[in-house]
Amino acid sequence: MLKVVVDTNKVIAALLRKGRVRRVLLHPGLEILLPKYVFEEIKEHREEIVQKVPEEALDLLLAKLSRKVRVVSVKEVGVRTLQQALKIAKEFDPDDYPFIAVSLGFNAPIWTNDKNLIKHGLKTKEYTAIDTWAVEKLLEGKNLAKIMQELRRKYSTP
Repeated sequence: MLKVVVDTNKVIAALLRKGRVRRVLLHPGLEILLPKYVFEEIKEHREEIVQKVPEEALDLLLAKLSRKVRVVSVKEVGVRTLQQALKIAKEFDPDDYPFIAVSLGFNAPIWTNDKNLIKHGLKTKEYTAIDTWAVEKLLEGKNLAKIMQELRRKYSTP
């Protein structure tokens, strides 16, 4: 089972469109970890989402997703890990600290569209952030080290 921390942008993308991201998100070989506030953020944006997706479909997808997801609280990652995540995130985007904290606490990569989050992780090696292509390759059983090399080329980091 591949354990990943899923960024809010991926969850919302899966809710809005039937396609690649939704297929990967619902893959049976994927264990999803989410910071507690992701579902709160989705509730805040519900009206915007419902303008693009029928409410019944949204509720069905959220129910399906909630059965598959492990929601992680601040207590579970610990104060020291949370402080470390805050310090890291301050360097590029303080809003990303919950994802970094869960990633560090559970030793799981962050699946995201956020190029800055991916590039910073590749550059510093303080955490691992990957894109959809990388998640698909990991689900196929490919080697993480080789995938990270390819991501460094793709995102032009040393």
